[in-house]
Amino acid sequence: MISRYIFKSINTNKEKKSFKEFLRHQTNSEYGGYKIYDGSRNHLLQIPEELSELIFFLNNYKKKHTDFKNFLEIGFASGRTNTIFNRFFNFKQIVAIDNFACDINTNDLFANIQRKNLTLLCGNSNSKEIKMNLKYFYPFNLILIDGSHEYKDVINDINLSINLINSKGVILMHDICNKEYPGVGKAWNKLKKNKNFSFKEIVCKKYYFNCGFGVAIKKK
Repeated sequence: MISRYIFKSINTNKEKKSFKEFLRHQTNSEYGGYKIYDGSRNHLLQIPEELSELIFFLNNYKKKHTDFKNFLEIGFASGRTNTIFNRFFNFKQIVAIDNFACDINTNDLFANIQRKNLTLLCGNSNSKEIKMNLKYFYPFNLILIDGSHEYKDVINDINLSINLINSKGVILMHDICNKEYPGVGKAWNKLKKNKNFSFKEIVCKKYYFNCGFGVAIKKK
């Protein structure tokens, strides 16, 4: 029963609750899940309350404003979050950027690059080569920023995303409340001064790790 929610949509609070429970089984206890860290790095790096609420919000936004056809993810890692988003929104085109400097589970990575129209750009998001390649794919309806958490890199990713997002498109930022990486929150607060966007925050601070999603919606 639970698996069908990840393949379709969340329309009710009951479905959102069931999806949140599904996510707990993919997540370590430090993030509010049921798994114990075992070194395999095959867990979801998300807080279940936040991700389920975000998907619920995006699903409702899509119905009223814009379809999410083209998705850009800055920071692919092993692709678990990417797969979850794709299960719900069935993107026509996915572009992901990662330099793969962090440790990942390679089996997880291989599983999450399959059965998608995915273009994976390997490198740093601030490189001339990456920016040049992105010109072939934009504009995007949905962008997730979750790459380098250094302030200057996050600012670069924000500026890049502003130039690539279309009208009524949505830019997401992960880890806006992460105390280990204060540069993300600082960059998010700077973005919130941009009058061309409206903003929403999805935050749960019940667990050992704090993450938080920032949602920036492009106005007409």
